[in-house]
Amino acid sequence: MIQEQHGIFCPVYRAIGVLQEKWVLHIVRSLLAGPKGFNELSRAIGGCNSATLTQRLEGLETLGIISKATDQEAQGKLARSIYTLTPAGQELQRVIGAISDWADLHLSEEEIVKTPCAG
Repeated sequence: MIQEQHGIFCPVYRAIGVLQEKWVLHIVRSLLAGPKGFNELSRAIGGCNSATLTQRLEGLETLGIISKATDQEAQGKLARSIYTLTPAGQELQRVIGAISDWADLHLSEEEIVKTPCAG
């Protein structure tokens, strides 16, 4: 449901609704480093089960934030899905950069979980 305030659509409310879903920003952050297959993406974000990752990827694809293509590596192997950020997804670099800047200023090293950063 789209939140309205005094009868006016609030894009911030809608964007937060999309981006607050667990694993969404982790997926985007990982894909900022480049396209990834499902298993590579799963390893990169860590801790997300396959069903949830599939659901989030489908949702992000529906929203036009990522695109999915099929890569057939070699004869006899099953095709694999490759996920890439769309231009709209790439624009989230600024959001993730702002979060990173805020964390650097306001969170101590003990509060920040050390994980590899993309982008």
